[in-house]
Amino acid sequence: MLLMWIFTSCSDAPAQNPPAGQSIDQMLAAYPFLRRDLNVIRNDSAALAGFYEKLWELKQGKRKTVSILHIGDSHIQADFFSGTVRHNIQTEFGNAGRGLVFPYRVAKSNEPWSYKTTATGNWNSRRMLKPEPNLPIGLCGFTIETLDTLSSFGLKVSPHGNLNYAFNKITVLHSAGPGSFDVAVCDEFNCRIGTRQPEKMPFATVFTFDSLRNEIVIDCIPADTSARRLQIFGMILENGSPGVMYNMVGVNGAEYRHYNTAEYFFDQLAVINPDLVIVSLGTNEGFSTSYSSEAYRKNIGQFMQRLKQVAPQTAVITTTPGDSFRRTRKGFVKNADMGNARQTLMNWSDSNQVACWDFYGVMGGYGSMSKWYVAGMAHKDRLHLNKKGYQLQGELFYIALMAGYDKYVVRVHGQ
Repeated sequence: MLLMWIFTSCSDAPAQNPPAGQSIDQMLAAYPFLRRDLNVIRNDSAALAGFYEKLWELKQGKRKTVSILHIGDSHIQADFFSGTVRHNIQTEFGNAGRGLVFPYRVAKSNEPWSYKTTATGNWNSRRMLKPEPNLPIGLCGFTIETLDTLSSFGLKVSPHGNLNYAFNKITVLHSAGPGSFDVAVCDEFNCRIGTRQPEKMPFATVFTFDSLRNEIVIDCIPADTSARRLQIFGMILENGSPGVMYNMVGVNGAEYRHYNTAEYFFDQLAVINPDLVIVSLGTNEGFSTSYSSEAYRKNIGQFMQRLKQVAPQTAVITTTPGDSFRRTRKGFVKNADMGNARQTLMNWSDSNQVACWDFYGVMGGYGSMSKWYVAGMAHKDRLHLNKKGYQLQGELFYIALMAGYDKYVVRVHGQ
Protein backbone atom coordinates (compact mmCIF):
# COMPACT_ATOMS: atom_id res chain seq x y z
CA MET A 1 0.00 0.00 0.00
CA LEU A 2 1.39 3.36 -1.02
CA LEU A 3 1.56 6.04 1.60
CA MET A 4 -0.98 8.79 0.90
CA TRP A 5 -1.06 10.46 4.31
CA ILE A 6 -1.15 14.25 4.37
CA PHE A 7 -0.04 16.18 7.41
CA THR A 8 -3.06 17.13 9.48
CA SER A 9 -0.98 18.09 12.48
CA CYS A 10 1.34 20.59 10.81
CA SER A 11 1.03 24.22 11.78
CA ASP A 12 2.46 27.16 9.90
CA ALA A 13 5.47 27.92 12.06
CA PRO A 14 9.20 28.04 11.52
CA ALA A 15 11.68 25.57 12.91
CA GLN A 16 12.58 26.34 16.49
CA ASN A 17 16.14 26.75 17.70
CA PRO A 18 17.06 25.37 21.14
CA PRO A 19 15.51 27.39 23.99
CA ALA A 20 17.42 30.49 25.01
CA GLY A 21 20.53 29.62 26.97
CA GLN A 22 20.38 25.96 26.01
CA SER A 23 22.96 24.29 23.79
CA ILE A 24 22.25 21.59 21.22
CA ASP A 25 23.91 19.07 23.57
CA GLN A 26 21.58 20.08 26.39
CA MET A 27 18.58 19.82 24.09
CA LEU A 28 19.56 16.35 22.87
CA ALA A 29 20.22 15.15 26.42
CA ALA A 30 16.46 15.16 26.93
CA TYR A 31 16.24 12.18 24.56
CA PRO A 32 18.51 9.45 26.00
CA PHE A 33 17.20 6.89 23.49
CA LEU A 34 19.06 8.66 20.65
CA ARG A 35 22.18 6.85 19.42
CA ARG A 36 24.34 9.92 19.12
CA ASP A 37 27.39 7.72 18.58
CA LEU A 38 25.84 6.70 15.24
CA ASN A 39 25.14 10.29 14.18
CA VAL A 40 27.78 10.44 11.45
CA ILE A 41 27.79 10.57 7.66
CA ARG A 42 29.20 7.22 6.57
CA ASN A 43 31.76 7.14 3.72
CA ASP A 44 31.93 10.94 3.69
CA SER A 45 35.72 11.42 3.69
CA ALA A 46 35.89 10.33 0.05
CA ALA A 47 32.30 10.68 -1.18
CA LEU A 48 31.78 14.25 0.08
CA ALA A 49 35.30 15.70 -0.24
CA GLY A 50 34.37 17.72 -3.33
CA PHE A 51 31.21 19.05 -1.70
CA TYR A 52 33.03 19.95 1.53
CA GLU A 53 35.63 21.81 -0.51
CA LYS A 54 32.90 23.85 -2.21
CA LEU A 55 31.44 24.78 1.18
CA TRP A 56 34.91 25.86 2.34
CA GLU A 57 35.38 27.95 -0.82
CA LEU A 58 31.99 29.57 -0.19
CA LYS A 59 33.01 30.40 3.37
CA GLN A 60 36.27 31.90 2.11
CA GLY A 61 34.53 34.06 -0.48
CA LYS A 62 36.06 32.08 -3.35
CA ARG A 63 32.70 30.77 -4.60
CA LYS A 64 29.35 32.55 -4.84
CA THR A 65 26.84 29.72 -4.42
CA VAL A 66 26.51 26.06 -3.48
CA SER A 67 23.40 24.20 -4.62
CA ILE A 68 21.78 21.37 -2.64
CA LEU A 69 18.75 19.28 -3.66
CA HIS A 70 16.89 17.24 -1.01
CA ILE A 71 14.61 14.56 -2.51
CA GLY A 72 12.02 12.56 -0.60
CA ASP A 73 8.47 11.55 0.20
CA SER A 74 5.89 12.80 2.73
CA HIS A 75 8.65 13.16 5.35
CA ILE A 76 10.07 15.88 3.09
CA GLN A 77 7.03 17.45 1.39
CA ALA A 78 5.98 19.37 4.51
CA ASP A 79 9.57 20.74 4.64
CA PHE A 80 10.09 20.54 8.41
CA PHE A 81 13.10 18.19 8.22
CA SER A 82 14.60 19.81 5.11
CA GLY A 83 13.52 23.28 6.26
CA THR A 84 15.49 22.92 9.48
CA VAL A 85 18.61 21.89 7.58
CA ARG A 86 18.08 24.77 5.12
CA HIS A 87 17.76 27.30 7.93
CA ASN A 88 20.88 26.06 9.72
CA ILE A 89 23.13 25.76 6.68
CA GLN A 90 22.04 29.11 5.23
CA THR A 91 22.57 30.81 8.59
CA GLU A 92 26.13 29.45 8.61
CA PHE A 93 27.09 29.79 4.92
CA GLY A 94 24.73 32.44 3.52
CA ASN A 95 21.25 32.60 2.01
CA ALA A 96 21.18 32.49 -1.81
CA GLY A 97 17.38 32.14 -1.93
CA ARG A 98 14.44 29.87 -1.14
CA GLY A 99 15.22 27.68 -4.14
CA LEU A 100 12.81 25.25 -5.75
CA VAL A 101 9.11 25.64 -4.95
CA PHE A 102 5.90 24.19 -6.36
CA PRO A 103 2.24 25.31 -6.08
CA TYR A 104 1.19 22.28 -4.03
CA ARG A 105 -2.03 23.98 -2.91
CA VAL A 106 -3.06 24.45 -6.53
CA ALA A 107 -2.45 20.71 -6.94
CA LYS A 108 -4.66 20.11 -3.87
CA SER A 109 -1.84 18.86 -1.67
CA ASN A 110 -0.07 20.06 1.47
CA GLU A 111 2.39 22.89 1.05
CA PRO A 112 5.45 24.00 3.06
CA TRP A 113 4.62 26.77 5.52
CA SER A 114 7.29 29.17 4.16
CA TYR A 115 5.30 30.13 1.09
CA LYS A 116 1.69 30.17 -0.07
CA THR A 117 0.19 29.71 -3.52
CA THR A 118 -3.29 30.58 -4.77
CA ALA A 119 -4.96 30.16 -8.14
CA THR A 120 -7.62 31.59 -10.44
CA GLY A 121 -9.25 29.68 -13.27
CA ASN A 122 -9.28 25.93 -13.79
CA TRP A 123 -6.21 23.80 -13.10
CA ASN A 124 -5.77 20.05 -13.36
CA SER A 125 -2.98 18.30 -11.49
CA ARG A 126 -1.11 15.03 -11.31
CA ARG A 127 1.09 13.56 -8.61
CA MET A 128 3.66 11.12 -9.94
CA LEU A 129 2.15 8.14 -8.10
CA LYS A 130 -1.07 8.55 -10.08
CA PRO A 131 -1.47 7.52 -13.76
CA GLU A 132 -4.20 10.10 -14.38
CA PRO A 133 -4.61 12.68 -15.68
CA ASN A 134 -2.16 12.07 -18.51
CA LEU A 135 0.36 14.77 -17.66
CA PRO A 136 4.17 14.47 -17.80
CA ILE A 137 5.97 14.72 -14.45
CA GLY A 138 8.89 17.09 -14.02
CA LEU A 139 11.36 18.04 -11.32
CA CYS A 140 8.91 18.50 -8.44
CA GLY A 141 7.06 15.21 -8.84
CA PHE A 142 3.82 17.11 -9.45
CA THR A 143 2.44 18.86 -12.53
CA ILE A 144 -0.41 21.37 -12.83
CA GLU A 145 -2.04 22.22 -16.16
CA THR A 146 -4.56 24.76 -17.41
CA LEU A 147 -6.33 25.02 -20.76
CA ASP A 148 -7.66 28.49 -19.95
CA THR A 149 -5.78 31.67 -20.88
CA LEU A 150 -7.55 33.47 -18.01
CA SER A 151 -5.98 31.13 -15.44
CA SER A 152 -3.13 32.26 -13.20
CA PHE A 153 -1.57 31.41 -9.87
CA GLY A 154 0.04 33.54 -7.21
CA LEU A 155 3.07 32.96 -4.99
CA LYS A 156 3.91 34.68 -1.71
CA VAL A 157 7.02 33.78 0.32
CA SER A 158 7.53 34.27 4.05
CA PRO A 159 10.76 34.83 5.99
CA HIS A 160 12.21 31.99 8.06
CA GLY A 161 13.46 33.48 11.27
CA ASN A 162 16.45 35.66 10.34
CA LEU A 163 16.36 34.55 6.69
CA ASN A 164 14.58 36.69 4.12
CA TYR A 165 13.30 34.70 1.15
CA ALA A 166 12.33 37.65 -1.05
CA PHE A 167 13.73 37.15 -4.56
CA ASN A 168 14.89 39.13 -7.58
CA LYS A 169 15.13 36.19 -9.95
CA ILE A 170 12.60 33.49 -10.74
CA THR A 171 13.01 30.54 -13.09
CA VAL A 172 9.68 29.07 -14.20
CA LEU A 173 9.75 25.44 -15.32
CA HIS A 174 6.94 24.87 -17.80
CA SER A 175 5.84 23.17 -21.00
CA ALA A 176 7.26 24.66 -24.18
CA GLY A 177 6.98 24.37 -27.92
CA PRO A 178 3.97 24.14 -30.23
CA GLY A 179 0.66 24.03 -28.41
CA SER A 180 1.92 25.58 -25.15
CA PHE A 181 1.03 28.96 -23.68
CA ASP A 182 3.86 31.28 -22.76
CA VAL A 183 4.32 32.61 -19.21
CA ALA A 184 4.49 36.13 -17.81
CA VAL A 185 5.24 37.43 -14.31
CA CYS A 186 2.85 40.02 -12.90
CA ASP A 187 2.19 41.90 -9.70
CA GLU A 188 -0.97 43.56 -8.39
CA PHE A 189 -0.36 46.63 -10.54
CA ASN A 190 1.30 45.45 -13.73
CA CYS A 191 1.62 42.40 -15.90
CA ARG A 192 4.80 41.34 -17.65
CA ILE A 193 7.05 42.83 -14.99
CA GLY A 194 10.76 42.04 -14.79
CA THR A 195 13.29 41.40 -17.50
CA ARG A 196 13.07 38.18 -19.43
CA GLN A 197 16.49 36.58 -19.79
CA PRO A 198 17.70 34.51 -22.77
CA GLU A 199 16.52 30.93 -22.44
CA LYS A 200 19.20 28.24 -22.08
CA MET A 201 16.70 25.40 -21.76
CA PRO A 202 13.37 25.19 -23.59
CA PHE A 203 11.43 24.28 -20.43
CA ALA A 204 12.86 27.12 -18.29
CA THR A 205 11.98 30.82 -18.54
CA VAL A 206 13.98 33.23 -16.37
CA PHE A 207 12.80 36.64 -15.14
CA THR A 208 14.89 39.12 -13.17
CA PHE A 209 13.73 42.17 -11.21
CA ASP A 210 15.40 45.42 -10.17
CA SER A 211 14.38 44.89 -6.54
CA LEU A 212 13.52 42.05 -4.18
CA ARG A 213 9.95 40.79 -4.24
CA ASN A 214 8.03 38.46 -1.99
CA GLU A 215 4.84 38.18 -4.03
CA ILE A 216 4.13 37.64 -7.75
CA VAL A 217 1.55 36.14 -10.11
CA ILE A 218 2.31 33.76 -12.99
CA ASP A 219 0.00 34.42 -15.94
CA CYS A 220 -0.72 32.60 -19.22
CA ILE A 221 -0.09 34.21 -22.58
CA PRO A 222 -1.12 32.52 -25.85
CA ALA A 223 2.09 32.33 -27.87
CA ASP A 224 0.17 31.80 -31.10
CA THR A 225 -3.16 30.47 -32.35
CA SER A 226 -2.04 26.87 -31.85
CA ALA A 227 -1.45 27.32 -28.09
CA ARG A 228 -3.85 25.20 -26.05
CA ARG A 229 -2.35 24.59 -22.61
CA LEU A 230 0.25 25.46 -19.98
CA GLN A 231 1.93 22.90 -17.74
CA ILE A 232 3.90 24.06 -14.70
CA PHE A 233 6.64 21.86 -13.21
CA GLY A 234 8.02 24.24 -10.56
CA MET A 235 9.82 27.53 -9.89
CA ILE A 236 13.26 28.46 -8.55
CA LEU A 237 13.64 31.58 -6.40
CA GLU A 238 17.00 33.34 -6.05
CA ASN A 239 18.13 36.61 -4.46
CA GLY A 240 21.56 37.17 -6.03
CA SER A 241 23.40 36.93 -2.71
CA PRO A 242 26.28 34.55 -2.01
CA GLY A 243 25.33 31.47 -0.06
CA VAL A 244 23.58 28.12 -0.22
CA MET A 245 20.56 27.32 -2.38
CA TYR A 246 18.74 24.49 -0.56
CA ASN A 247 16.13 23.02 -2.88
CA MET A 248 13.49 20.50 -1.80
CA VAL A 249 11.42 17.95 -3.74
CA GLY A 250 8.95 15.96 -1.66
CA VAL A 251 6.02 13.83 -2.84
CA ASN A 252 3.63 12.08 -0.48
CA GLY A 253 3.83 8.31 -0.97
CA ALA A 254 6.87 8.40 -3.26
CA GLU A 255 9.37 5.58 -3.74
CA TYR A 256 12.58 5.36 -5.76
CA ARG A 257 10.66 3.68 -8.59
CA HIS A 258 8.31 6.64 -8.99
CA TYR A 259 11.19 9.06 -9.53
CA ASN A 260 12.73 6.57 -11.97
CA THR A 261 9.64 6.74 -14.20
CA ALA A 262 8.97 10.49 -13.96
CA GLU A 263 9.25 11.70 -17.56
CA TYR A 264 11.20 14.95 -17.08
CA PHE A 265 12.59 14.61 -13.54
CA PHE A 266 16.20 13.82 -14.39
CA ASP A 267 16.32 16.08 -17.45
CA GLN A 268 15.17 19.08 -15.41
CA LEU A 269 17.80 18.47 -12.72
CA ALA A 270 20.20 20.33 -15.00
CA VAL A 271 18.51 23.66 -14.25
CA ILE A 272 19.50 23.30 -10.57
CA ASN A 273 22.93 21.80 -11.24
CA PRO A 274 23.21 20.53 -7.64
CA ASP A 275 26.53 20.17 -5.89
CA LEU A 276 24.90 17.76 -3.44
CA VAL A 277 21.80 15.57 -3.66
CA ILE A 278 20.31 14.22 -0.42
CA VAL A 279 17.92 11.30 -1.01
CA SER A 280 15.46 10.54 1.81
CA LEU A 281 13.39 7.67 0.41
CA GLY A 282 12.61 4.14 1.53
CA THR A 283 9.76 4.62 4.01
CA ASN A 284 7.06 3.62 1.54
CA GLU A 285 9.03 0.62 0.33
CA GLY A 286 9.54 -0.58 3.91
CA PHE A 287 5.94 0.17 4.86
CA SER A 288 4.53 -2.01 2.06
CA THR A 289 3.43 -5.48 3.11
CA SER A 290 4.95 -6.75 -0.17
CA TYR A 291 8.41 -5.31 0.59
CA SER A 292 11.22 -6.89 -1.43
CA SER A 293 14.88 -6.12 -0.70
CA GLU A 294 15.80 -7.26 -4.21
CA ALA A 295 13.33 -4.88 -5.89
CA TYR A 296 14.31 -2.06 -3.52
CA ARG A 297 18.02 -2.51 -4.29
CA LYS A 298 17.31 -2.55 -8.02
CA ASN A 299 15.32 0.69 -7.86
CA ILE A 300 18.03 2.42 -5.80
CA GLY A 301 20.61 1.41 -8.41
CA GLN A 302 18.50 2.65 -11.31
CA PHE A 303 17.89 5.98 -9.59
CA MET A 304 21.57 6.54 -8.85
CA GLN A 305 22.62 5.50 -12.34
CA ARG A 306 20.28 8.01 -13.95
CA LEU A 307 21.36 10.70 -11.50
CA LYS A 308 25.02 10.17 -12.37
CA GLN A 309 24.21 10.30 -16.08
CA VAL A 310 22.81 13.85 -15.82
CA ALA A 311 24.97 15.08 -12.90
CA PRO A 312 28.22 13.08 -12.89
CA GLN A 313 30.06 15.47 -10.56
CA THR A 314 27.28 15.70 -7.98
CA ALA A 315 27.89 14.29 -4.49
CA VAL A 316 25.13 12.13 -2.97
CA ILE A 317 23.97 11.37 0.57
CA THR A 318 21.37 8.67 1.14
CA THR A 319 19.39 8.69 4.39
CA THR A 320 17.84 5.55 5.79
CA PRO A 321 14.12 5.48 6.62
CA GLY A 322 13.28 5.77 10.28
CA ASP A 323 11.76 3.09 12.47
CA SER A 324 7.97 2.69 12.29
CA PHE A 325 5.04 0.55 13.29
CA ARG A 326 2.29 -1.06 11.22
CA ARG A 327 -1.34 -0.88 12.26
CA THR A 328 -3.16 -4.22 12.40
CA ARG A 329 -6.50 -5.43 13.76
CA LYS A 330 -4.69 -6.15 17.00
CA GLY A 331 -3.21 -2.65 17.17
CA PHE A 332 0.21 -1.26 16.32
CA VAL A 333 3.06 -3.73 15.79
CA LYS A 334 6.74 -3.16 15.12
CA ASN A 335 7.70 -3.14 11.44
CA ALA A 336 10.78 -5.29 10.85
CA ASP A 337 10.71 -4.53 7.11
CA MET A 338 11.75 -0.94 7.79
CA GLY A 339 14.92 -2.31 9.36
CA ASN A 340 15.41 -4.53 6.32
CA ALA A 341 15.04 -1.50 4.04
CA ARG A 342 17.55 0.37 6.19
CA GLN A 343 20.10 -2.43 5.94
CA THR A 344 19.59 -2.80 2.17
CA LEU A 345 20.23 0.91 1.64
CA MET A 346 23.29 0.94 3.89
CA ASN A 347 24.73 -2.11 2.14
CA TRP A 348 24.18 -0.52 -1.27
CA SER A 349 25.72 2.78 -0.14
CA ASP A 350 28.76 1.07 1.37
CA SER A 351 29.28 -1.11 -1.71
CA ASN A 352 29.15 1.91 -4.00
CA GLN A 353 31.08 4.27 -1.70
CA VAL A 354 28.10 6.63 -1.44
CA ALA A 355 27.72 8.75 1.69
CA CYS A 356 24.91 7.58 3.97
CA TRP A 357 23.22 8.90 7.12
CA ASP A 358 21.61 6.16 9.21
CA PHE A 359 18.60 7.88 10.74
CA TYR A 360 17.09 4.50 11.70
CA GLY A 361 20.12 3.84 13.90
CA VAL A 362 20.33 7.39 15.25
CA MET A 363 16.69 7.47 16.35
CA GLY A 364 17.30 4.33 18.42
CA GLY A 365 16.78 1.37 16.09
CA TYR A 366 14.06 -1.27 16.08
CA GLY A 367 11.04 -0.21 18.13
CA SER A 368 12.37 3.28 18.87
CA MET A 369 9.38 4.96 17.21
CA SER A 370 7.41 4.21 20.39
CA LYS A 371 9.93 6.29 22.38
CA TRP A 372 9.65 9.16 19.93
CA TYR A 373 5.86 8.96 20.24
CA VAL A 374 5.93 8.99 24.04
CA ALA A 375 8.35 11.95 23.88
CA GLY A 376 5.80 13.91 21.83
CA MET A 377 7.76 13.83 18.58
CA ALA A 378 5.74 11.41 16.43
CA HIS A 379 2.32 11.33 14.84
CA LYS A 380 -0.22 8.87 16.22
CA ASP A 381 0.21 6.69 13.12
CA ARG A 382 3.70 5.73 14.44
CA LEU A 383 4.97 6.18 10.89
CA HIS A 384 5.45 9.95 10.63
CA LEU A 385 7.08 12.34 13.01
CA ASN A 386 5.35 15.58 13.91
CA LYS A 387 6.82 19.05 13.43
CA LYS A 388 8.90 18.83 16.61
CA GLY A 389 10.23 15.42 15.59
CA TYR A 390 11.16 16.47 12.07
CA GLN A 391 12.93 19.54 13.42
CA LEU A 392 14.99 17.30 15.72
CA GLN A 393 15.76 15.05 12.74
CA GLY A 394 16.94 18.11 10.83
CA GLU A 395 19.16 19.21 13.72
CA LEU A 396 20.71 15.75 13.97
CA PHE A 397 21.42 15.57 10.25
CA TYR A 398 22.96 19.05 10.25
CA ILE A 399 25.17 18.15 13.22
CA ALA A 400 26.43 15.05 11.41
CA LEU A 401 27.05 16.94 8.17
CA MET A 402 28.94 19.76 9.88
CA ALA A 403 31.04 17.30 11.90
CA GLY A 404 32.17 15.75 8.63
CA TYR A 405 32.81 19.17 7.13
CA ASP A 406 34.85 20.33 10.14
CA LYS A 407 37.03 17.20 10.00
CA TYR A 408 37.60 17.78 6.28
CA VAL A 409 38.65 21.41 6.81
CA VAL A 410 41.10 20.46 9.55
CA ARG A 411 42.54 17.58 7.50
CA VAL A 412 42.88 19.47 4.21
CA HIS A 413 43.26 23.12 5.21
CA GLY A 414 44.63 22.79 8.73
CA GLN A 415 41.89 25.00 10.18
